[in-house]
Amino acid sequence: MEVLALNNAVEVQDVDLNDDKACLELGHILADKSVVFVDQSVTEQRLFDIHSLWGAPCKAILHRYVGEQRLTGRHWRGLLLNLGYISSAVDHIAEKAGMSRVSYQRNAKGKPTGVFTNGELDWHSDQQSYHDNHRVVGLMSLWGCEGSQTTFLCTAAPYETLNQDDVTMVNELTTVWNWDGGTMSADLIDSQKEIVRYNMVPYPEMECALVDQTASGVKGLRFPSHCFSHFKGMSRKESLKYRAHLWDQINKPEYIYTHNWKDNQTMFMDQNITLHARPTNVKDGDSRTLSRMISYLDKLYPGNGPADHVLYDGRKVGHAEFAAMVDAQRRKEYFGDAPLNASKILESA
Repeated sequence: MEVLALNNAVEVQDVDLNDDKACLELGHILADKSVVFVDQSVTEQRLFDIHSLWGAPCKAILHRYVGEQRLTGRHWRGLLLNLGYISSAVDHIAEKAGMSRVSYQRNAKGKPTGVFTNGELDWHSDQQSYHDNHRVVGLMSLWGCEGSQTTFLCTAAPYETLNQDDVTMVNELTTVWNWDGGTMSADLIDSQKEIVRYNMVPYPEMECALVDQTASGVKGLRFPSHCFSHFKGMSRKESLKYRAHLWDQINKPEYIYTHNWKDNQTMFMDQNITLHARPTNVKDGDSRTLSRMISYLDKLYPGNGPADHVLYDGRKVGHAEFAAMVDAQRRKEYFGDAPLNASKILESA
C-alpha cells in the first residue's frame, strides 16, 4: 500500500478493498488525512462492509426516528415517504443503515432517488449542526460521473497556521445554527429541502464547538459554511465579520483538493473538520450516480461511537427529548398550535 500526497489530501494506491486487513489500515489513514482517494470501486455491499469494519453506521437522528416510526403522524408522512424514495435505490443491500445514492435519477413514481439536484452545491458537511463524534463518508462513483467535480477542504492544515489570537478565539467559540431554507443549492425541490433540513439543522439554535477533531485527534474547524446564525456570546454582525476573517484564512488554493470524477472511483472523507462542495453544474447529465455510506470509526478508535445527545442552550439534550422538541415544532408548523403529547417519543427511546 502506497500513500501519495495530493493537494491537502492523499491517494492510496495498491490497496485491495476486498481485504479486511488492508481496509482497517485504510481507516487509520482516513482518520489522520481526512480526504483519501482510491482509484477503484467495489460492490455497494462491500462499501457498506468496509465502513462496518471501521464503526457503527450513522444516520441523522430525525431521519432515524421518522424511519423507525418513533415519530409518526401526518406531519411526518412526507419526510417518511421521501426518505423511502432515496433509500429504495439500495434495496439490494442486506443492511443499508447509513447507505444512500447521490443521484437525480427518478424512480417509477417520478420521484428523485437522490438527495440533491444536479446543480452546484455550496460548501457543506453532513449533519453539520450536530454535536457528535467523528463521522466519515465513502463516496463511490457508479455511472455518469465523467465531467463532474467534487472539491474538498480539510481545515486541519489552516487551523495549524492560525495566529495565537485566532487559535485562542476559535478554541473558545461555540457555533449556533439556524435552518436557512436550503441555500446550499439554488434549485433544491421541496422534498429535498425537507430531507436536508432534518439532516442539517432540524431545530433552531442548535450548538456545537467551532473546533473539532478526528477520531485520531487531528484538530480543525467545523466551519459554518451555511445555516450559520452566530457565535455564542457575539452579536450576529460581529459573528459574520469574524467568520469572514476565518474564511479568508481557510479558503485558499493550497487547502482545496478538486477531484475530477471518472466512474468506478472512491473518495473517503471526514465530516467533522472537512467541507466538500460540487462546483460543477451537471443538470444535463441526469445519469450521474454515486453510492454514499456514512459511519463512525469506533471499532478502530473505541469511545468514538455515536453520541447520545445534542447540544442546545448550553446543555446536553438526549435524543428522545430532542426528537420531542422537534416534533412539537413540526406540529406547530403543520397544524398550528396543536397540543403535543411527547410521551410516545420519550417512552420509545
